[in-house]
Amino acid sequence: MTIRAMPPRTFIRPGLQSALILSFLLAACGTGGVTTSTPVEAAGQQVGVAVTPTETSVGPAGQVVFAAAVTGTADTAVTWTIREGTGSVSAAGLFTAPATLGTYHVVATSVADPTKSAAATVTVTAAPSTVAVAVSPATASVNGCQAATFAATVTGATNTAVTWSVLEGASGGTVSAGGVYTAPRAAGTYHVVATSAADGSRTASAAVAVATKVLSVALTPASASLTAGATRQLSATVTTTCGAFPAGS
Repeated sequence: MTIRAMPPRTFIRPGLQSALILSFLLAACGTGGVTTSTPVEAAGQQVGVAVTPTETSVGPAGQVVFAAAVTGTADTAVTWTIREGTGSVSAAGLFTAPATLGTYHVVATSVADPTKSAAATVTVTAAPSTVAVAVSPATASVNGCQAATFAATVTGATNTAVTWSVLEGASGGTVSAGGVYTAPRAAGTYHVVATSAADGSRTASAAVAVATKVLSVALTPASASLTAGATRQLSATVTTTCGAFPAGS
């Protein structure tokens, strides 16, 4: 009888044996090995803030509504402030301008990331005036020292009062508070001006043509007797609507 020698047995530990079996099975399925994975979150976006409109202008005490867009976070809330601390802005972005003219900045700051903000520029300018003044008649003709009456109409303001003046000053005549113009003695063209009491930048004027009207001329003496070759000085007095004056004066 022939006795064959048996190859030596290899003993594999139970835990290692299970691992090897699993590895062989996965290799047979073409997986090439055992891998594990865990979900990987996408890199977080940076928070950004934008304000619209970015620039605007408004009159004193005027209002502008601003809107803020926040990106990079689910929390899109912002807090509103005014950089200069003048004026006011509501939690909804309603800006009310101060009375002082100037440039201001409305700022929206992200609640999720207070280091992120955006600002809009607001220019507070004088509100355009709606006041208008008209004078009637627009033109007039008078003789020296005579009067003409003018009327002023003011629109765009509850205060319809005006102040009257003569553009050329005292040499151009005078005008009363009621618009009665008295022409000067010198002939020429002058201008009566009405200025709004509500808005001093609003005026209107009327042109007045002033003429010199001669009413009479008198010589002094009215009569004289002269010998041949003798001379006698005569003087003339001219009377106009402004009165009597020596000729040439």
